[in-house]
Amino acid sequence: MIKIAMIGAGSVVFSRNLTGDILGLPEFRDCTIAYMDVDVERLEVAGNLCRKVAKALGANPTIVTTTDRRQALAGADFVINMVQIGGFDSTLVDFEVPRKYGLNFTIADTTGPGGLFRALRTYPMLSGMCRDMEEVCPRAFLLNYSNPMSMNMQTVFRTSSIRAVGLCHSVQGTIDQLMGYIGEKTSDISFTCAGINHMAFYVKMEKDGKDLYPRLFAAMNDPKIYHTNKVRFELMRRLGHFITESSEHNAEYNAWFIPRGKETVARFDVPIDEYLRRCDGIVEEFENMKAFSRSAEEMKTVCRSHEYGSTIIRSIVTGEPAVIYGNMPNQGLIDNLPKTAIVEGPTLVDRTGLHFAHVGELPPQLIGYMQNHVTQHELFIRAAMEGRRDYVYQACMFDPLTAATLSLDQIVELCDELIAGHGSLLPNLDAKKTLVPTSGKPFKAIDPKTLRKSWDDAHAAAKQERAELVKHYIKDWHVVGAFAGAAPDAISLLETTAVESDFAKRADGSVDLAATYQVSAKALATASASSGSAHASVTSSAAAATTQKTGWKAVQAVNGKVDLDQSVGRMEYAIAYGYTTIDSVHAREAIFSCGSDDGVKIWLNGQVVHENEVGRGYTAAQDRFTGRLKAGKNHLLVKIDNYVGGWGFGVGVAQANF
Repeated sequence: MIKIAMIGAGSVVFSRNLTGDILGLPEFRDCTIAYMDVDVERLEVAGNLCRKVAKALGANPTIVTTTDRRQALAGADFVINMVQIGGFDSTLVDFEVPRKYGLNFTIADTTGPGGLFRALRTYPMLSGMCRDMEEVCPRAFLLNYSNPMSMNMQTVFRTSSIRAVGLCHSVQGTIDQLMGYIGEKTSDISFTCAGINHMAFYVKMEKDGKDLYPRLFAAMNDPKIYHTNKVRFELMRRLGHFITESSEHNAEYNAWFIPRGKETVARFDVPIDEYLRRCDGIVEEFENMKAFSRSAEEMKTVCRSHEYGSTIIRSIVTGEPAVIYGNMPNQGLIDNLPKTAIVEGPTLVDRTGLHFAHVGELPPQLIGYMQNHVTQHELFIRAAMEGRRDYVYQACMFDPLTAATLSLDQIVELCDELIAGHGSLLPNLDAKKTLVPTSGKPFKAIDPKTLRKSWDDAHAAAKQERAELVKHYIKDWHVVGAFAGAAPDAISLLETTAVESDFAKRADGSVDLAATYQVSAKALATASASSGSAHASVTSSAAAATTQKTGWKAVQAVNGKVDLDQSVGRMEYAIAYGYTTIDSVHAREAIFSCGSDDGVKIWLNGQVVHENEVGRGYTAAQDRFTGRLKAGKNHLLVKIDNYVGGWGFGVGVAQANF
């Protein structure tokens, strides 16, 4: 039976999901899985969660947890890498040092200074792991999930002979989203996507031989659809093709949004510092997972993800072919990108391994969007392998966002400060001296506590502001749900339910609080059994098998938040609704704020006033918007979709100034 090693298994949600995917296949129910992490506490949580997954699936794997990487790798047939070097402390360096120079990011994990220095931190570990694999499991396949994908895969392929592929979920996730916009099923269409990771484009989308792009362009003209993905739709409007990775990512991959100033940032809903806020949510989610992992509570149902990992393992082991989207060197995929570039495209998997299809030439404007980033990837691997600081400078010089924001002198100075700031985590970048000058300024390693205090102080101020806002958050609600999504592993605010059909018929924005609807019986059981939080995951496919009627339920927000785990039950890839009324003495324009986990759509008196399709943890006042209150009673309906983990929402309205 095969052995799978998961390196960086302390990414507990990810390791849990991949374990469920693998053990859910009958061929691998008795496999060996070795979980490895340097963080003992996270390793314990990962191991316990995965044992619960195995039990829920009726599988009998051999599960090993270890802090010894070579022990985990020894004899492995497949290695899954999900390591992030430096954690939140290093991420703070990547955000806060550039901020001093006027450079701001949304995610900073793919390209630019943030992605570059994340790759440089990862290089010693990843190249070392590949050397270990060559010694203790030379025939194993490496499946890399760690970002920055392209630069990490340069490390794998340029420093070792290991067979490997880089995996992301943006291609399969986005095509489901696009088909939702135009009312088609992904299984009914054909598409081709190619480019580089996070910057691949759908070059063909067809149904029965007909191009679907005209319908997508028409859908974009609907403000409700455009507002769910402003940056990406704007890129499609200008470049003619839709890009794979999210709007918040792509806002920082070019010079057209963030450097244009606050007005443009606000116009396109660019979430500066989004990744730092997500990290805070991840910490909270880990605490919930830790408590669940140490409890006697069983995992009720396991939801299959749309990650490619288990599909690849099955195809290589059984020989049954599959097509996935992978990241490997450009050997025959895209004719007008360098052969040394790491590219993403359709990949055949069978017993012989992974093989790119041939896409051919991409349109020149799409190559133009990617080319500077391909140059950065090449400069990164040369900087790491040759020990050259000047290549680091040049990689940042060619980053469009950095170049549009900083002068050449500032770029060099920024790089010198980041090199000093990350210190011993980086490879030696001064092994080879060149004639390219440094900034000449001395910088010291950065004490993470200093940056953490700065971020914590900023968060404390924001928390105090939120505390004031929460005083005006609505307390009394009615909720109904959970409604399973149409697919077992995807959800969107575009999906509708019987609640919205009834809502539309009434026209005035009210709901029938006496109405009942068919929902998952398992979700209801989870809700009734909850005492603190509902940890069991319920798949929409499993939920569909057993349903019962439920109606609107009166609940109260706690500290501004309606906990949907408590009120309708934990259910992944699902939808729930909240309804309340607001009394206003006079008609007035009101400022609203809301927080949500995950996506949120809000109607005021029957009109959509806010919509944000986003995956995130809840905090108050994540979004702000305006709406017109009429004199007397006003009706407010909130729709929440949940991806994975917990869910909830809160809405506040500022008091009148009279």
